[in-house]
Amino acid sequence: MKSNIHNAPVVKSRKITAFLQPKTNLTKYKNGTYKPLEYYGITLRISEMYFIPLENPNKPTDLGIKVLLKNYIVHKDNPRLREAVYIHIEQLIGEKSFANDIALIEIGQCEGDDENQIELYNLKSYIDIEMDN
Repeated sequence: MKSNIHNAPVVKSRKITAFLQPKTNLTKYKNGTYKPLEYYGITLRISEMYFIPLENPNKPTDLGIKVLLKNYIVHKDNPRLREAVYIHIEQLIGEKSFANDIALIEIGQCEGDDENQIELYNLKSYIDIEMDN
């Protein structure tokens, strides 16, 4: 049975929110002091994930990203990898932003330090800046 926010009781001291909200305290990701996500044999650490913005010349307002994983080569053949990455992104930036702000997500291997790559935990800040422009 699906829950419906419209059927939720009205409680004056509570605010009911229908969407998973973006993470606001990123310290544990910056420091690497959190439990990594384990999903169908795939272990991913947000502190070891990066992204590169992708441009679509045909749709310049659409935001695409390439998520870079340190252990992509290990998991690239796992059919659940995309789901695991999506779960991380959705929990970081929130359900609404995940659905509305990102048009394309590619996944690839992190090849070391690249000046264009951005820590994945900074994705929400990047989206907010891009949406303001």
